[in-house]
Amino acid sequence: MSVNDRLELLMKHFDLSVNSLAKQLDFSRTTIHNIISENGRRTSPSHDFYAKLKESYENINLNWLITGEGEMLLDESQLMAADSAGEYKVKKAQNSDLHEALADIHKELQSVNQRIDRLENGL
Repeated sequence: MSVNDRLELLMKHFDLSVNSLAKQLDFSRTTIHNIISENGRRTSPSHDFYAKLKESYENINLNWLITGEGEMLLDESQLMAADSAGEYKVKKAQNSDLHEALADIHKELQSVNQRIDRLENGL
């Protein structure tokens, strides 16, 4: 079974038409049709397609969709593990942003202290 066939199964599972999926993922109807149609070109989904699909249906198992391995949908423990990993990435990025902001504040404070020293020495 191809990724195209598995996508068609997903659409049936969620009771989605070509039009509804296209609208939800902000793709053209033709793009979706070309992915799943047996009579059409049967193009492969793009990375952007997978990202938007996962964003809209977070319980979809992309590994299953792409390779056919595993189950169609992630169970609750797999979703929680994915959420934890995503939360770690977000917190790590936030910490990096905070460190940068702190370094900027430290530089500004040094500059202010130097100006104060110059003013005190000039008096």
